[in-house]
Amino acid sequence: MLPKIQHLLKASPAVTALIGAGTDPITDPVRVYRHGDAPQGVVRPYVTWSVPAGDVENTFDGADADFFRVHVDCWSDGDVEVEQLAKAVRAALEVEAYCAGYYADERNLETKRYRIGFAFDFILSRE
Repeated sequence: MLPKIQHLLKASPAVTALIGAGTDPITDPVRVYRHGDAPQGVVRPYVTWSVPAGDVENTFDGADADFFRVHVDCWSDGDVEVEQLAKAVRAALEVEAYCAGYYADERNLETKRYRIGFAFDFILSRE
């Protein structure tokens, strides 16, 4: 039902080179977290995502679809690394989504982590 964010990111060698491939949950976890929140003390870099908005398209001919606006945040301790991750994440997600824009390019005052945030639009058929 929701966009397959985890699947798309795991399918990208450029992304998994930075955030893990998920080959082992202990030694190589993929660091992609839903609901816009990552666990305390997570290894950086990592990605968080959430779905703040969506819409339903119902048609008489049965071509029903769901629209999702997905916020994706790339986090790192390094400015260069967060840019590399953001570039890789955008390329991975644009296989199935439209990048609707940027909403964050900042450094968190408390954690000192860098963040680049995107909004992606997914349209998923309910066939």
